[in-house]
Amino acid sequence: MNLIAIASPSPTTRRGSSLFILLVSASTLLVFVVVVLSAYLRLAGSGLGCENWPACYAVFKPEGGAWQDIAALRVPIPAWATLTHRLVATVLGVFIFGITIMAIARRRESTTHVLIALILLGLTIFLSVLGYITPSPLLPWVTLSNLLGGMAMLALLWWLGQRLTGTAPGMTDASVRLRPWVRLGLVVLLLQITLGGWVSANYAAAVCPALPGCEGWLTGSPGNSFNPARTLGVTPQGAVIADENTQLLHMVHRLGAVAAFLYLGWLGWRVARLGKPWRTTAIVLLVFLLLQVLLGIAMVALRLPLSLVTTHNAMAALLLLTLVNLNHLLPSGARSA
Repeated sequence: MNLIAIASPSPTTRRGSSLFILLVSASTLLVFVVVVLSAYLRLAGSGLGCENWPACYAVFKPEGGAWQDIAALRVPIPAWATLTHRLVATVLGVFIFGITIMAIARRRESTTHVLIALILLGLTIFLSVLGYITPSPLLPWVTLSNLLGGMAMLALLWWLGQRLTGTAPGMTDASVRLRPWVRLGLVVLLLQITLGGWVSANYAAAVCPALPGCEGWLTGSPGNSFNPARTLGVTPQGAVIADENTQLLHMVHRLGAVAAFLYLGWLGWRVARLGKPWRTTAIVLLVFLLLQVLLGIAMVALRLPLSLVTTHNAMAALLLLTLVNLNHLLPSGARSA
């Protein structure tokens, strides 16, 4: 009895664990809200959903040709969205700081939690500084960094929450063999999210208004299209210029979507065959994947309504969470405490 009493966690320890889990769970929800609001602010600010669409988005200038439209660079953003984003981001920053302090205090239980918490704190500081010193919409790498930073925080918090509260099923030969393919699926999705973010950051969403593609996109220069130091050009009236280079990166994103759909669809089917412990997550993956493809088609067919494009970004975040969950459910070996 004495040995059991000594081994049992104290009420203080249990309360600390519950608070830690609560902070991680609340922060995960807040990051998801921030990711969706950031997408909305970015898209609304770029001109999606404006009254005189598409003249307020970006102008297309073929090589050696004339501008097809004249647009204004700055588009008013609803005040409620900006205020809500700042408020949620501020609360999130406080929560991340609390998670870091608690992880350090609990470092004897898990050094991994400390490392994740420090990465989260670093990302929070980086994104705050980035948004403050480089707010220009003409620097695509800034927009992409904000997007990927938010997605990274979401994935890390979700993974940490799974470790704290979730239990992985027992390993089988089939699940161990499938583990590298699930990791590859996570890489495939992250690459596709990066491509989507680069399309948005370069005002390239509307340069291919039809399915399945657009003429002339092969004339674009890969070196210019995917140059991380790329700066957007503007007309004398202040409108962002979209050219063949943006057509190329837009079509690469579409081709990447086909490849990601085929691979992740195959992966979901394979995971579902493992049996009941994994089937639910596999089905969720397949449903989200199908919805994402349908959203992509609807966006083009309906000329990029702001609500659908924002939902497209949110669905990408949900797909990321699903694949992180699969990585939790398919451990490669013994799981540390």
